[in-house]
Amino acid sequence: MELKAYYRILIGKRWIVLGAFLITFIATLLFTFSQPWVYRATATFVVRVGIAYIDDRDFVSALDTLSRRAEIASTYAEVANSRRIKNLAGDDLLLTSAEIRKLSVDSRLIAGTNILEITVHGQVPALVRDFTNAIGAQTVAYVETLYEAYELEPLDEALLPTSPVKPDRALNLALGGIFGLILGAGLAFLSEYLQTPLVTATNFSVLDEETGAYSKPYFMLRLRQEMSRAKHNNYPLYNYPLSVALINVNHPVRMDGVSSQISSETLRGVAALLMPELREEDMMARFSDNVFAFLLPHMPGGAAKKNVEGLLTKMGSTPVESNRSGVKVNVHGTAGVVAYPKRGIGQEELLAQARRALENAEPAADGMVCLFSELTGRD
Repeated sequence: MELKAYYRILIGKRWIVLGAFLITFIATLLFTFSQPWVYRATATFVVRVGIAYIDDRDFVSALDTLSRRAEIASTYAEVANSRRIKNLAGDDLLLTSAEIRKLSVDSRLIAGTNILEITVHGQVPALVRDFTNAIGAQTVAYVETLYEAYELEPLDEALLPTSPVKPDRALNLALGGIFGLILGAGLAFLSEYLQTPLVTATNFSVLDEETGAYSKPYFMLRLRQEMSRAKHNNYPLYNYPLSVALINVNHPVRMDGVSSQISSETLRGVAALLMPELREEDMMARFSDNVFAFLLPHMPGGAAKKNVEGLLTKMGSTPVESNRSGVKVNVHGTAGVVAYPKRGIGQEELLAQARRALENAEPAADGMVCLFSELTGRD
């Protein structure tokens, strides 16, 4: 589908797009402004060798161990994240259990360093700062007994946060607007997709209501399928001939000024007369006002011509009676036949050849059947 087609769908369904955008944007707006501000404070610590506890030789060994084993610093990070340290820090600040639960702690080792970073999120800036520093102090006190050769030393204490980090209202509203537009466009395309089959089903009727024969759109679909089958089976070991015939129904009601109702009933009678004469795999369709098209699979051109001559004989020898008026009408016709060539051609070209054969037969006497290959001298 071209971009212009997508654009036309969006313009045609603009109320769906606009509605989805407004609903999503307003919902995002309400959700964003209903969320409390969240502040963040961070304190940093360095894990280093405790010089006061070891001699020079042990110092070199401890330093080498620390550089090769990040597990020591990682242990300190896990200690800072523990529930025990969090509760001890809360006790220092005289916080209740509910207040402690509103504070989240995240401690991590900065990659490639021995720097430990402790971060606290909460809704009260001063409390966030104080709790971060309290977590750091409790962590330092607790790990003093873990490794005598190492110690955790404060590097930067937490400062009072001046602006919240969550929610990012501008980002949320932008994402909400973008999502609303995407949702609206998706709903517009879905609506178009769901409506298309209904429109197609309405416009594409298998039967012609006036005559009872198959409709032209269905005939074109079947012809395309049969041509594809004949083309792909056109090998020495296979034989899939295919012929198409057009019969023009000539009857006096068109010239006598008789009502169109009788004309329709006449054509319906012709269809009812000829369809029983067809094989099960054959197909008869209303092609135009007074022209019926016949799809004749597994039938070469010569055999198709004889078959159609039999249909015209049947039609000319059997009067068609109008159910409403009771008038019997003698109908006659001419026909053009074309066989699908071995070299293969397009659908429009095949039908053009059938029309040319029909046009060549029409000036002749009723019952005339013209085979296209007889006009051109080609198979």
